[in-house]
Amino acid sequence: MTRTPLLAAALLALAGASHAARPLATEDADVLDKGKCEAEGFYAHLKPSGFDASKGWTLQGSCGIGANTQLILAYSRARSGDETAQGLLLGGKTAIITREGQGLGLTLAWGLTGVKAQGSSFEHEQTYLNLVATREIAASWTAHANLGWVRSESAGTNSTTWNLAIEKSLREGLDVVGEVYGDDRSKPWVGTGLRWSASDQLSLNASVAVQNDTPRLRLWTVGLKYAF
Repeated sequence: MTRTPLLAAALLALAGASHAARPLATEDADVLDKGKCEAEGFYAHLKPSGFDASKGWTLQGSCGIGANTQLILAYSRARSGDETAQGLLLGGKTAIITREGQGLGLTLAWGLTGVKAQGSSFEHEQTYLNLVATREIAASWTAHANLGWVRSESAGTNSTTWNLAIEKSLREGLDVVGEVYGDDRSKPWVGTGLRWSASDQLSLNASVAVQNDTPRLRLWTVGLKYAF
C-alpha cells in the first residue's frame, strides 16, 4: 500500500465520519428542525500496520431547511508524508418517519463527495444513499441501523454498506457508543467512542475503530460540535 491509497482511505474515513452521528461512523435518523444548525470539526489519525500514518481533519456545517430535511456541507484535508489530498461532501438527510419519544425513526441520507489529489483538481468520487433507522430499545439505550449503496467513480464499483450501532447514556450528558460497520468488499470495522455534552450547545467526542484487514487499520478521532 502506497501513500496515495492511504490518503484515499483517510479521506473516505473522514467522509464517512463527516455525515454520521459523531463519534459514530453510523448515521442516526434524527433530522434538524428548520432554522436549526450545527457546526462540527474533528481530527482523525489513520494508522495501517507497517505503514506511515495518514492524518486529517474535517470541518462541517449542517442546517435544517424544512420539509423534514437538513443539508450538510463538509471539507476534509488529509496528509501522509509530503502528500496531501482534499475532500468535499455535499449531502443531506430527509426523514421518512420522524422519531418521537421511544418510537422508530426512518431517514434517507444522501450525498456526493469529491476528491482533489495533490497537483490536480477536484473530481467526483462518490455518490451514496443510506437508509437509516433509529429506535430506543430500553431506558437509556438507543440503537441505529444503516443499509446503504455507494458508487466509487475512481474504482468504477458499486458497494453495499451496512452499520449497526448502540449507544448508552451513562448519566446526563455522557454517552458511550459501540458499533460494527463495513461493506461487501472488505472486512468490517469495530469501533467505540464517548460523547460528552458540556452544555446544551457544545459537545465533545472521541472514538477509536479497528479494521482487521490487510494491512490492519486503526482509526482515532477527536472532535466537537456546536449547535445554534
